Amino acid sequence: MTNGIFILDFDRQNFLQASSPDTIARSGKTWKQAMNRLGPWEKIPAPFVGVSKKEMVWHTNHSAGKGPAVLVCGSCTSTMDVAWHFIENRQMHAWDSVIAVRQTTGRGQQKREWLSPVGNLHVSWLLPLPEVDPEQALKWDGLLSLMTGFVLVRAFNEMNVPAKMKWPNDLLMDNRKFAGILVERRGPHILAGIGINVAHFPDDRRMREDAAVPATSLAAQGIDTAPLDLWLTLAENGKKLFESLILALTPLEFVRLADRQMAWMGEKVLIRQPHADVFEAVILGMAEDGGLRIKKDKEAVIYSGSLLPLTGC
Repeated sequence: MTNGIFILDFDRQNFLQASSPDTIARSGKTWKQAMNRLGPWEKIPAPFVGVSKKEMVWHTNHSAGKGPAVLVCGSCTSTMDVAWHFIENRQMHAWDSVIAVRQTTGRGQQKREWLSPVGNLHVSWLLPLPEVDPEQALKWDGLLSLMTGFVLVRAFNEMNVPAKMKWPNDLLMDNRKFAGILVERRGPHILAGIGINVAHFPDDRRMREDAAVPATSLAAQGIDTAPLDLWLTLAENGKKLFESLILALTPLEFVRLADRQMAWMGEKVLIRQPHADVFEAVILGMAEDGGLRIKKDKEAVIYSGSLLPLTGC
């Protein structure tokens, strides 16, 4: 089902700048190709705002399907800031997403800065809340990042990209991180912030001292794609996988299935936890509530920490 693509040509004070197909095309080659391929563009009142004709967007007949909306920002503080604004004003629905050409203050886990150069994918995706009984709902709460990671890994695998999940919120290729996930929940709304190194990645010297693994990008792994094209494919395939797999499973069934996509399953790794010594343990798989099952002297479950393969990267 074709997504409705809307370029936001209005400002929101402090977090969003108006943009157009021309300004986005000038940001880089891959975005210029996307703007040209999807055009011609027409400027219309924003249909999801629905009140003021002052808020305009650019739309194209090539994206006039009834699928989820993809809201395109030229520049914003972070796609999560933009998405939460629209969610709180009831202007986004399940499966809609916000994608930015650039972010000025992208964020990752523990409020760390997420570098957001033009050419990489910066997107926030509004996911549906699984309709389950209250006991299972509590378990799903701890699985939200893993659920998103699993769907993305499976979608990448369908594109012949050998991605793996790294507990609790990263995606790896060749033992190097190329994507990160940050999930925020407010009431019934689940927002997944996704950053994917498409064209660029920080070299080892710019990584945090406590970073568990070095970085890479899709381009560095020989995968030729562009941010908007990649997201349209991931969003469509991810939605299908979510609806056919996640919504049909219990939390326990999900973690057993997701274990197959986990990096270093059954292997001994180094585990670094806050305010504790680094130690070695074998990864046994995920716990039903999203923790990581490990075996050191005996089996245990951890809920925070960074993993590093013993063999290096």
